[in-house]
Amino acid sequence: MSSDRPRVGIVGLGRWGQALVSAAASHAKELRFTHAITRTPAKAEDFCKLHGLALSDDYEALLADPEVDAVVLATPHSQHGGQIRAAAAAGKHVFVEEPLALTIADAATAVAAAEEAGAVLAVGFNRRFLPAFQALAGAHDAGTLGRLLHAEGNFSGPFGFHYTRTIWRGAAGENPAGGMAAMGIHVLDAMLSLMGPVRRVATVSRRLAVSSDVDDTTTVTLEFASGATGQLSTLMATASFWRLHLFGSKGWGQMPDQNQLILCDLAGEQSAESFEAVDTLALELDAFAAAVRGRGTYPVTLQQALMGVATMVAISESADEGGTWKEVRIP
Repeated sequence: MSSDRPRVGIVGLGRWGQALVSAAASHAKELRFTHAITRTPAKAEDFCKLHGLALSDDYEALLADPEVDAVVLATPHSQHGGQIRAAAAAGKHVFVEEPLALTIADAATAVAAAEEAGAVLAVGFNRRFLPAFQALAGAHDAGTLGRLLHAEGNFSGPFGFHYTRTIWRGAAGENPAGGMAAMGIHVLDAMLSLMGPVRRVATVSRRLAVSSDVDDTTTVTLEFASGATGQLSTLMATASFWRLHLFGSKGWGQMPDQNQLILCDLAGEQSAESFEAVDTLALELDAFAAAVRGRGTYPVTLQQALMGVATMVAISESADEGGTWKEVRIP
């Protein structure tokens, strides 16, 4: 790798892939996109010219290019495992959009391939970089909330109205349990990072309002290994909404949206703080680049990413079985 910022190829130039490139161009300091891979290059020519990206549809050629240090995968979820293994075999570092994979075996072999190759593998949970979330995590680490007893979270939006059966984001096979892979998984990751691993889940997931094959109304009950409980909901057919609420033996902490934090102690005394909005996409890309250069550790551990996949699998299985409790198979 050059001593300068890592040279990165973006794989997948849909809405989210373009958002990552634009965020890096505007705010990232540690990383630069130099190449782009998409199935239909003609559709991305103008975007790539704007950002100075070498454009093609050949992933193998990208991996063989010595001028590329790392890849960022903004591709369908089912492709992640194979693409990670191929990148690791080629000596490339990998940033992959969540979820890491759709099956435990696919995720575990991808992680093993990266570790064996000595490649950095980072999963894109950008809400970890929200200042409000970091303040909530800090309050938990400081013991302000006491022992965590229960968590509630909701991440919803109208995205399902824009998905059709002809695109992968509108396919149930790529999006088990409705909005979990698009939105709910971010709340799940936040819970895993603060509450620890999940023991079992029960899920109710239904399609009530959208025209694609993806469920639009999903709710999950969680039992954590610590004995704490949780409730997570994600809807694909309502107005945009975010909330994360932790309840502990000394009080509670709530993010009523992504930029505010309210803390309350047992006496009912509340403190509230608002945080300036930040570009979490640029921050996560910079954290990945810093890890590639050996200047830091990416905050989402691979064990947490694997636990997220295992929990997602149990959530999907429970939804398919009408809400029965499913054990989380720890990888």
